[in-house]
Amino acid sequence: MRLVLACVALVVVLGLPGCGGGDEESEASFVEQADVVCSEAEQEISRVPQPQDPTDPLQLANFLERAVPVAKEQNSELKELERPAEQEAQINELIAALDAEVDAAERMLAAAKSEDRQAIQQLLTESLESIRLHISPLLL
Repeated sequence: MRLVLACVALVVVLGLPGCGGGDEESEASFVEQADVVCSEAEQEISRVPQPQDPTDPLQLANFLERAVPVAKEQNSELKELERPAEQEAQINELIAALDAEVDAAERMLAAAKSEDRQAIQQLLTESLESIRLHISPLLL
């Protein structure tokens, strides 16, 4: 799920040497805590059966009904972590991208429940574009 990719990006970007330069202990603490939050969410989402046919609205709805609450909890926990001041703007941007992914997943769940394949495809496209614009540049 792309939510996991965004969370991994958060940890990778902040864990890279030279990303801050200020209070390294604070940065390390945040990265370690964020890594735990993301790893736990990734594990929980990996236990949710993936749709055999991701274009099947019923299978997608079954997956999202279980995955979205995990992602929401992940985001909530990340927001509660104390952020190093030097990277607060970057962290806020990545968390906003995670929130956008949850929002898209919730809209996709609604579309899947109503069997609106066109809306599902549109949301997938928008979500991929969002990741490309907001997260990919941070990994370069």
